[in-house]
Amino acid sequence: MRKALPIFIIIIISLSFSFEPKTFELIGKVNSKQGIAITNTYVQIWDKGEVIAQTKTDNLGQYTLPLPKIGTFTVMAGNRNKYFHPISLKEYSFHIKAQFKENFFLEIDKQELQDETVRLRESYHLMMHNFKNSIHRRKFINRFPKSGTELELFFSADVKEKNLKKEAKRYISTLFQERFTGRTTYFLLFIRFAQKTDMRVAGKSTKKFYDEAVTIIKKYPKQLFNELSTSKPEKISNFFKWMFSGGAFGKNKITNEFDFLQGKYKREYAIMLDEFDAFQ
Repeated sequence: MRKALPIFIIIIISLSFSFEPKTFELIGKVNSKQGIAITNTYVQIWDKGEVIAQTKTDNLGQYTLPLPKIGTFTVMAGNRNKYFHPISLKEYSFHIKAQFKENFFLEIDKQELQDETVRLRESYHLMMHNFKNSIHRRKFINRFPKSGTELELFFSADVKEKNLKKEAKRYISTLFQERFTGRTTYFLLFIRFAQKTDMRVAGKSTKKFYDEAVTIIKKYPKQLFNELSTSKPEKISNFFKWMFSGGAFGKNKITNEFDFLQGKYKREYAIMLDEFDAFQ
């Protein structure tokens, strides 16, 4: 009997692990109908007119939403997104404690996209007619798409709605032409762009932007780290995630452009190493 007791205990422990409830959550992706990953957009659970749980998509357009309780609710994706119409799934039943999966494909708000692309076009033409005026250049840069999602919306040929597909190459080339703007402005632009972009789901225009950015980053690494030194850790992490997600800075080992900076910029260098390791 004593010999049988330990075996009995082992069986009970094994059964307890095998019957451990699964994570109670909703997971999935949010894309446009054209396949553009929609980043930083809400996925929400609504009950009787109130939001009872919500999260935002990451830079891959993916989300994980812990569920508060079993029941039948409305699931909404894209609420308050500037460029897309939200989708609501009513009478969505979370009947057991399990992991549920739901992918959403949002429709572009044609009017909003048209309005914003017209503003960018006007800004571009005004700048080109007053090319030596730094104020107009700054306005163009401020109007320029602020993420990979926006860049593809504005410039992608896959978007059938009116956008700037015919001007895409010209606009990006102008932005990166020699002496167009200062290095500080470029790095601030890259850091902002990186917060909502991942190159693993990048479209053609986003890849072109990344390739041009890589050239500047590799040429002026010290100036980059100097700009990053004034940013919060999360912002720095997001920048390096974007930088490494494009694959231009090494696969098994980081390229050596940044080696000489590890002494002066200890915090930034350490964060960079952590983010590179995360991609391995």
